[in-house]
Amino acid sequence: MPPVRLSKSAERWFLSKVAEIAEVNPVAARKLIKRLERQKGLLLSFPQMTEKGILEGTRKVSMPPLILTIRARNGIVEIAAIRDARQKDAYAPADLDVAYDNDDDDKEDTYSGGAKPGARP
Repeated sequence: MPPVRLSKSAERWFLSKVAEIAEVNPVAARKLIKRLERQKGLLLSFPQMTEKGILEGTRKVSMPPLILTIRARNGIVEIAAIRDARQKDAYAPADLDVAYDNDDDDKEDTYSGGAKPGARP
């Protein structure tokens, strides 16, 4: 079975997150480390157990509150990236496609409470 390792960037991100959590709750930080080690053990036995990722050759592993992106390279299962589950996918488009963002259809004035702009008492 292929070994499981963290990429350098994933390791840096994870250690930074653990240090941040440890300042507030050292027990939670230790639990997160143990959960990652347990997840690495599962990936060692079942590297294809998770859903396919956005990029070809990657898989997405949910480990709340984190999302791991894994890939197999040279016989090694690598945790290529780790991010907070609240973050968007790294390669998701930042803005809507201009062709689909047509404000011409939205001519209705909106009102969200309070004084209407331009209204005079």
